Amino acid sequence: MKIEYRDICVRLGGKKILHRVNLEAESGKITGIIGPNGCGKSTLLKTTLGIYPKDSGDIFLDGSSLNGYSNKQLASLYGYVGQESSCIFDFTVYEIVSMAVSTKGKKRKRTETDIVMDSLKRLGIASMKDRNIQNLSGGERKMVFIARAFAQNVDTIILDEPTNHLDIRHQLFILDTLKRSKKTIIIVLHDLRLAAHYCDCLYLMDQGKNVCHGKPKEVLKKETVRRVFGVDGFAFEKEDGTLDFDLQMN
Repeated sequence: MKIEYRDICVRLGGKKILHRVNLEAESGKITGIIGPNGCGKSTLLKTTLGIYPKDSGDIFLDGSSLNGYSNKQLASLYGYVGQESSCIFDFTVYEIVSMAVSTKGKKRKRTETDIVMDSLKRLGIASMKDRNIQNLSGGERKMVFIARAFAQNVDTIILDEPTNHLDIRHQLFILDTLKRSKKTIIIVLHDLRLAAHYCDCLYLMDQGKNVCHGKPKEVLKKETVRRVFGVDGFAFEKEDGTLDFDLQMN
């Protein structure tokens, strides 16, 4: 499914956070959002689920406006993984993931157990199914909540810094898994190297506004990176055709 954000404005605590932000996430592609801390990346994602109300603007899913949808209706359309992976209740990993399996509406061809276990296996954490979520590390919890997003069986997954708390092996594993899923992915990333390598399209934000968007090589140009992030670096194409990011240390 294609998601479009059109002229999104958000004001929180009397301060304007987002200024007419536009974004298009193509079906089956990974769309990355990058930018300095506090530029509005997470705020934009949270408007998708109605967590933060919009002052103006609209969000469209396959051309249909989502204005007027309740928070519950919006939550049924996307898998969402936020920055926080805490849980105050003593649920098992299996129970956390099973919460995403709908019991209403269309008939399921697979049982809840099959859906949950397939999602856990997809993330390589099936052996953790009986463990208490409270006893897991931050990285392990992140993997569980990503598995829950897959168990929701929706076409679109929205992730806010999903590689936080993960070592490099698990960061690559998660992003490889998302890439192979062929779902519509919107993802906030801080690591520009990962953004360059995995994202089909990047949106660069600064101070609540769009700076530019396009292919990673077009967005992560040396002059743009220096102006927005205050460092020297740029995206480049390797011999195998994939993109990498070169951060030049002074």
